[in-house]
Amino acid sequence: MHYNGLMGKQDIDAPGVKVDGLEMSYFGSAPSVQHWSFELPQGGRLCIFGMHNQGKTALLRTLAGLEEYSGSIAVGGKELRDIPVKETPIAFSFDFGSLMPRKTALQNIVRPLELRKADEAYVRTRLAYVTRLFDIEDLLNAKVKDLTPAQCAKVLLARIFVRECELYLVDDVFSGMGYTSRREAFDAFVTAVGRTDATVIYATDRMYEARMFGGKIAVVYGGIPQQIDEYYKLYSDPGSLSVVRSVDDYVGVIGATLKTGENGWTVNVFGHDVKAPEPISDTYANKRVLCCVYPEFAVATADPEGEWTADRSISTKSGRLVRFVRDDGIVYVKNADIALGARASVRVFGVGNMFDRISEFKINKEREQ
Repeated sequence: MHYNGLMGKQDIDAPGVKVDGLEMSYFGSAPSVQHWSFELPQGGRLCIFGMHNQGKTALLRTLAGLEEYSGSIAVGGKELRDIPVKETPIAFSFDFGSLMPRKTALQNIVRPLELRKADEAYVRTRLAYVTRLFDIEDLLNAKVKDLTPAQCAKVLLARIFVRECELYLVDDVFSGMGYTSRREAFDAFVTAVGRTDATVIYATDRMYEARMFGGKIAVVYGGIPQQIDEYYKLYSDPGSLSVVRSVDDYVGVIGATLKTGENGWTVNVFGHDVKAPEPISDTYANKRVLCCVYPEFAVATADPEGEWTADRSISTKSGRLVRFVRDDGIVYVKNADIALGARASVRVFGVGNMFDRISEFKINKEREQ
């Protein structure tokens, strides 16, 4: 076993979840889930990140075996299709609507075990475990309709983890909650995840939750995985423009023209012609492309010593601005007054196809004195 902080225990040699060529469509329409292939060891963590209506819930329902699919889903080394429904080692969460409001928290939590006719001693043991885990001992006799949103979320999570499973699929159970309540419930969820040896897959539209969850992040757009990687790799080496926009709002995206000449391929960034490697196709010559400039590489021309710290790029009615933090306050600088620092890194994407990274290049230039 390997223990890694909030990641819990992972056995990298034990089979967890393996998905290969997964596709799913509703009633023969266009695929809602497609091109999914990944593998998680036992105890692994994966966060599905995407905006609303991008296929997160459809993917979780497919992984739970609730939808017909093509491809392969293996849990614990066994193909999901070959596992009898009653023996499926998967727990899948629904939202608050799945709770019974006129029943007590206790009745809601033990419901999955009652349906499986678990013996009374086992039910008491699991109930004691999840109530301690989510700190809800005082809520067991309260009706769900009388609980706060954060308390309801904890009851819902307790009902998920009351079963001993190899795979937990948790949809965004915190939707519709205020920031404070959501953060309280999410912190309890992360703590619970860190104490289980099972594989957990969580879907959310909040990047800060994806980062705190631990493990890998899968950015999904239109039911298609754009990239599956750790956060630092998504940030430093994004596979598509949609990944850039999903991972960090502070990355500046500016338009530029990709040109070719005696000096090879170049693109003009902040008034500098920067050398670029040859793109995947000559058709990009003299075409508009999008350049992703990371704020940590931006330098204000009014600050030749580089003492200001760029922390974000924002859009305004007057154009794109980069915010710098100084010792005496904050200053906003226009793109025209921005230079690129030493060893700056820029990504270039084709405008016509937002999923196509046409080239990547690094700039090595001495900061102008």
